[in-house]
Amino acid sequence: MSDEIQDLTLKIYDAVADPGRWGAALDQLVDRVGAQGSIIFEWEDSEGDRRLTAPIHSGYYSSDAISVYLSKCQDMEARDQAIIRQHTHDDDEIALLDDTLLASSVDELKQQEHVQKLMRLGIFHRAAGVMNKDNRWLSLFSVQLNAARNPLDAKERHFLSQVLPHVAKALDLSIPIRQLQSRYQRVLSAIDELAIGVCVLDSRAMIVARNEEFRRQQETYRLFRVGQGGQLRIADRSGQSQLDRLMSDWREHGRFGGRPRKESILSHTDTPLCIEITPLQKSDEIGNGLFGGFVLCSTDTSLPVMCDKTRIRQAFGLTSAEASLVDAIGEGLTNPEIADRRNRSVSTVNAQTKSILAKSNCANRTQFVRMMMRFGASFLTPR
Repeated sequence: MSDEIQDLTLKIYDAVADPGRWGAALDQLVDRVGAQGSIIFEWEDSEGDRRLTAPIHSGYYSSDAISVYLSKCQDMEARDQAIIRQHTHDDDEIALLDDTLLASSVDELKQQEHVQKLMRLGIFHRAAGVMNKDNRWLSLFSVQLNAARNPLDAKERHFLSQVLPHVAKALDLSIPIRQLQSRYQRVLSAIDELAIGVCVLDSRAMIVARNEEFRRQQETYRLFRVGQGGQLRIADRSGQSQLDRLMSDWREHGRFGGRPRKESILSHTDTPLCIEITPLQKSDEIGNGLFGGFVLCSTDTSLPVMCDKTRIRQAFGLTSAEASLVDAIGEGLTNPEIADRRNRSVSTVNAQTKSILAKSNCANRTQFVRMMMRFGASFLTPR
């Protein structure tokens, strides 16, 4: 089974750099667990309102058919997802929850209008899980089962438990690339349009491509260097050790389930860079053969972040004072600068920052800013 999981996992990570590969990866997942189809739901914010979308799905469905379903059943689907979020625990582990939570009995479940629509399509049982524990509205993975079969069994659940952490990480890291895809079809050729640093590495860590933001970070912070052999290295022993580990084995990825940002490489040199890396096995933009490299993303968390701070306050139960501090952090201000602006002591601001980090389950300020960016931030450079 290990080879099977490795093959599927690497296909999932290939979808980070090429979002068009999601469908084939989900098709393989669906076939392995005997499901009818799979849909990844997302909620889009529009003028203060949330709208349910399904941008990623297996080949069993057409985008048009899903759009019709959501136009007719959005409220009922939203109710189901609210129940899933309510029963999702706050730890990092991804839990796939059955539709038995959605009604008191199977008979009652079958009486629901949207379930009856699905049954007419040959679908009955469903299972779903929150993919991002920081922002539970961000993405929800779901599988739909043929009406003739029972819910997922223990072996199928075990298989999914090994794959879904990688799905969660790939979904999280693909957000900037998917935004870029809205502008350009060939995304690796357009990475200069991204506001985060991106560097494509081969299997030896040799630089294949990098964008302007990554070059700026190299010049500004000197955290990245090119070794004598031409490999990209991190000028920090701990950071380089983490990078070596993540490049050595695909199983080192996805270790933090629904909080992929915990896997970030955080330097001990006091630089504000948040570094993440994902395998890249194949890419049509690089060539038809096996590439076997990596995509490294680096976020400068000292830069201003435009995101939905109201959603952040709601997600973590922040006080008004803490929420105003989030606003200042989003502007890229340091704690001493915030203290000076608010006429407070640095120790008071430090204490409030520690409270925010505790509530948001973040190790430090750099990781918190990285987390903020999953609440509606744009990753594209202004036109």
